[in-house]
Amino acid sequence: MVDMIQTSRDYRTRLDKSVTAFSLFIHALCPDAHLEVSFVRYEDEDAHIWVTLPPTLSEEERESFANRMAEKSLDILLAEDLLILAGVEEP
Repeated sequence: MVDMIQTSRDYRTRLDKSVTAFSLFIHALCPDAHLEVSFVRYEDEDAHIWVTLPPTLSEEERESFANRMAEKSLDILLAEDLLILAGVEEP
């Protein structure tokens, strides 16, 4: 039982650190972005980050931003074995 509690705490600590790092990465790309984070789990997904970008960004900038987030999500999956999905809200 103690091992299970410790494993749960370790998981949550890794998840919190990864979501925080991902959020900081997003804000470094676009300081005016608004983030909504959800820790509700669906199947194999560990967390979700929904991003609302300023309406002043062009379609190309939005696409580039979404691609960078997808790359970061994959990096976290490979490094931490955590699936944190991020999506950009449509304007």
